[in-house]
Amino acid sequence: MENSRIEWTDHTFNPWWGCMKVSEGCKNCYAETLDNRYHHADPHWGPNSARKQMSDKHWMQPFIWDEKAFKSGIKAKVFCASMADVFEDNDDLVVVYGRRRLFNIIENTPNLIWQLLTKRPENIMKFIPLHWASSLPNNVWIGTSVENQDAAENRIPELLNVPARVRFLSCEPLLGPVDLSAIWVKCHNCDGSASVPVEGGGVSCPVCLTPYQGTVPGINWVICGGESGPGARPMHPDWARSLRDECKVARIPFFFKQWGNWHESDLDEGKGIGIERRHLFPGGKLMYNLGNKKTGALLDGKEWKGFPEC
Repeated sequence: MENSRIEWTDHTFNPWWGCMKVSEGCKNCYAETLDNRYHHADPHWGPNSARKQMSDKHWMQPFIWDEKAFKSGIKAKVFCASMADVFEDNDDLVVVYGRRRLFNIIENTPNLIWQLLTKRPENIMKFIPLHWASSLPNNVWIGTSVENQDAAENRIPELLNVPARVRFLSCEPLLGPVDLSAIWVKCHNCDGSASVPVEGGGVSCPVCLTPYQGTVPGINWVICGGESGPGARPMHPDWARSLRDECKVARIPFFFKQWGNWHESDLDEGKGIGIERRHLFPGGKLMYNLGNKKTGALLDGKEWKGFPEC
């Protein structure tokens, strides 16, 4: 889709439609809901469903965007894929051949910045072209979804194994606190017997004391947001604030996308809202389900729209 409504990208490109839920963040998947709306008799979600193939005309869109970006002199960002997961472990021929076709297009659209986001970072190195193994193309930003601490501890170390110029986290929907300083990866200088932290610069292994030579640290961007849509779960404001503050200390660009359906303030819109549309967190923080059109994207009265350097 040209001129995407997603605030942190310019365009959205889906090489196919369809996926399978893998974690708590997938529970209220907006993509599955949209797919069911258009293809309720032939859905593309789940282990026994085929993925939807896209037309050749659809596959030509990135070349059109690339030419426009070249003429403007401004690189355009392309989120791939909002209706699928490029690194889904799936033998469907739509996925297998679609992935190869996608990587070829990425290599031939140098004026586009491809934002590849996955919930399966453990599959990235397995599925990328062999000649990408030492270094992904400069126009590829690679990211993983992190909805809570468990997802962070499982997915971030896998992401840090990917030799990309920009690695990012999408903490949306944020369903619990995430402490980036608690993420550790193996130290290869002493046969994996110790770990080094994901944050900070110039780190050394606490066991062998050798400066770490791998790709750590390497989180270059963090996106944060609450959940919207039917069944949306509230995000505690302190979860977002903690991530923002961590990013400020680590000098990582921070992008606050939205509150989602829930807001912390007892705004005028919140008065008179029934108990079924209120949520009380432990500690007394009261949230109101106002709908995402009313809650906005201000965190502590400010917009946070950080981006990594292109």
